[in-house]
Amino acid sequence: MFIRDFINRDIKYENESKRVIVTLRILYIVIFCAFLLDILYVGVDIMTVYPYRISLLFAALLILFIYTYFSRTTPSLILFMLFTFVWTLSMIPCFGWSAGMQNYFILILMLCFFALHLRTSIKFLYAGFVLIFRIITIGIFGGIKPALDISSTCDKLLQITNITAVFLSIIIISYIFSKTENEAESKLMKYNDRLLKAANSDQLTGLPNRRGVMQYLNGLKDLSDYHCVSVAMGDIDFFKKVNDTYGHDAGDEVLKSIAEILRLKCNNGSIASRWGGEEFLLVFPDINGDDAYMLLEQVRMAVQKSEIKVKENKINVTMTFGLAEWGFKSDLDDVIKEADDKLYHGKENGRNQVVY
Repeated sequence: MFIRDFINRDIKYENESKRVIVTLRILYIVIFCAFLLDILYVGVDIMTVYPYRISLLFAALLILFIYTYFSRTTPSLILFMLFTFVWTLSMIPCFGWSAGMQNYFILILMLCFFALHLRTSIKFLYAGFVLIFRIITIGIFGGIKPALDISSTCDKLLQITNITAVFLSIIIISYIFSKTENEAESKLMKYNDRLLKAANSDQLTGLPNRRGVMQYLNGLKDLSDYHCVSVAMGDIDFFKKVNDTYGHDAGDEVLKSIAEILRLKCNNGSIASRWGGEEFLLVFPDINGDDAYMLLEQVRMAVQKSEIKVKENKINVTMTFGLAEWGFKSDLDDVIKEADDKLYHGKENGRNQVVY
């Protein structure tokens, strides 16, 4: 906990990128650990060969790490890149080409793209510079032997340590700089899902709205599994009287109660939607008109028997339905109009019925 808090400590300047600074601190620690292991593998005698070089690099690493707590982001980043160049070129003669010190150039490349806030063209220019420098390094140091004679086991341990440090650093850079973007993208996707759901749902009843059910119906045309679809338009009888007698708040409660009945009854693959006002559109996929008629009768009876309590009032309502069958050959708007016409035919002939 102390180490994490120490690494995550803010710098004193405002409007600076904390994640860049934190990344640099972690990279310094990784390089420091790899540095110590390399020296332990080769032996402390390496200090007698390059005493000033190794001592100065250790001191520079420590100073630059401390500097991240007092410096702005850009100077710390540039100094880390310069240190990595110098450290890599200085350590190749110490531990040999096969130790893999040259792989640390990859960290500079990644920081160019992730941490530097520059134009893309400039980033590619820096990447080209790193590539050229890497090629020059091959020409100068390629195949160079360690300063001290070491065993093949020691040589392999050097390779493992440095490649592990490089891979670990790559993972750290990728995680820190992609974490925020991934979280932001995830939040955006969830937000878009909520917006889409809100756009396709009725706010009062929670049922799909006209837009949502039309998208659903249009989607059914692309499914070869269905031979026909039954569509029913339903309307609450004398709903205006409910509003006039009990108030619009009571009317909203009636709408929500009816919506819940429709939702419960349409639980076998069918869906109920609020078409507008007190009208509801019910869709019965792969159900012919005769079977849909029987289902609608059950719905109508459930509504008729329901008793909606609004404060001290008990409200009873009925519904009238118009039913049409859609075989995908006719136009969808024509089918909905047919169901609507049958609904009004039922309204004119006594209400509380299913017209098919």
